[in-house]
Amino acid sequence: MSTLTDSPKIPAAVEFVEDDAAIEASHNRHFMLFQAAPAWLISMLLHLAILVILGVLSFADPIKIVNVLSATSASDDGPEIEEFSIDPMDLDEAAQSEELTEPLVDLPESMDRVDPTPVTMPVEVASVPVSMMDLAAQMAPTGATLQSLTSMSSQSFDSRSVDMKRKLLREYGGNASSEAAVAKALKWIALHQVADGSWTFQHNRVCRGACDHPGEAKFERTVNAATAFALLPFLGAGQTHLQGDYRQVVQRGLQFLVKNGKQKNLAGMITLDFSEPGGSMYSHGLVSILLCEAYAMTGDPALAAPAQAALNYTFYAQSPSDGGWRYSPRPSVSDTSVTGWLFMALKSGYMGHLNIPPASVKGAISFLDKVQSNGGAMYGYDDRSTSLRPACTAIGLLCRMYSGWDRTHPGIQGGVKNLVKHGVDRKNMYYNYYAAQVLRHYGGPEWDAFNVELRDWLVSTQSDTAGATGSWYFPGSKHGTEGGRLAATSFATMILEVYYRHMPIYASSASEDDFPL
Repeated sequence: MSTLTDSPKIPAAVEFVEDDAAIEASHNRHFMLFQAAPAWLISMLLHLAILVILGVLSFADPIKIVNVLSATSASDDGPEIEEFSIDPMDLDEAAQSEELTEPLVDLPESMDRVDPTPVTMPVEVASVPVSMMDLAAQMAPTGATLQSLTSMSSQSFDSRSVDMKRKLLREYGGNASSEAAVAKALKWIALHQVADGSWTFQHNRVCRGACDHPGEAKFERTVNAATAFALLPFLGAGQTHLQGDYRQVVQRGLQFLVKNGKQKNLAGMITLDFSEPGGSMYSHGLVSILLCEAYAMTGDPALAAPAQAALNYTFYAQSPSDGGWRYSPRPSVSDTSVTGWLFMALKSGYMGHLNIPPASVKGAISFLDKVQSNGGAMYGYDDRSTSLRPACTAIGLLCRMYSGWDRTHPGIQGGVKNLVKHGVDRKNMYYNYYAAQVLRHYGGPEWDAFNVELRDWLVSTQSDTAGATGSWYFPGSKHGTEGGRLAATSFATMILEVYYRHMPIYASSASEDDFPL
């Protein structure tokens, strides 16, 4: 990149030989013209001169800009990505490998943690130019795909503001104890951040054994998922990289993730792929939700391109057969579990006014149709199920709510009855996480009873022992051993934030528009 010293040189003045009389006459004519000129003309000329000077200085340090409308590709995969201008991070240094088996981060034998300290100035996260090219052909006009700024703005995440949190806590069953538990959990999570901004499911290596029950060893390098799991509860509580007590914690985490994404040019789109060993497309879904929420909450333009690039990879990775997602990109058969995370990423991106092709949403809905039974009241894993699968059913119902099924739909009503009958599951936090969202959006006595039991159980089981204070671990939980104490704490915290993480879908004063179809 050029510097100010590379600025175009002004040609040397050409010397003219004139006699003294001619020079004096010329000066007199210029002075008379100057006196005759009106004041507004003189002012205009002076301002014009200043603008010209500023323009010369501005163009002294040119920045490469990609023309995303006219860019073409000679092959399906397109050209190598070179047009990145990053500050403070250089995304060109991120890993380029497309192999899911290659580790992204080398974990040291011991890790240094960092204590959370507030920052006084907002810091840029990254800047990634995103090309829509072929994707643009799938887009409907703006009015048909995005809610208007006047009707929506950042309304979908206004629930996380201080005043709205208080209101929603009262209305939907939160209390002082649940909020105190959230505050203690955020502190524990922050204290287990690695110095490079990431988190690991092997959290005991950060605190040097001060708390136990790390995740399984095979997830040691699943750092993208661990970092997203750690950061989502901060966003849920209204903490971002621009405001809140944990600004620096969130900012470092976002920086790490954007830098750790794998850059690719796929189907004419610039993408960021966050899949990784052990986490596969689960990791990508979690990070995509995080980036989209962070952008939607702050409107920080530094996050727009990374969030869109993550969504672009989501579109690319969608199954061409049944419209869902699975562990690897473009599977022949999808599953409800992975599809749930990627569907939520689409919704978060939509709420942030990012580009979501209607074809992608329709594909996901086609997958839900494939795995539903009993009119949409039950959902299987990768096909229809004749018996209740609680977690899959909760995931399917939440996706249906976000895609437009109203409260009176027989599938929603029948599905809610199934969840209420199953109740709180103390051995399955994954189910509890999705079921709490479904029932909270549905409301009524079904939610009231479920909430009181789940809320009070979580508050009573939060650890107050030494280094584990503020965290959770559920022995014998179906998913408890995989992500260990970090994943358990993230799920529990987000459940206790369920009152205000999103505006209630069926509340007339705070509804969210459906996906564009």
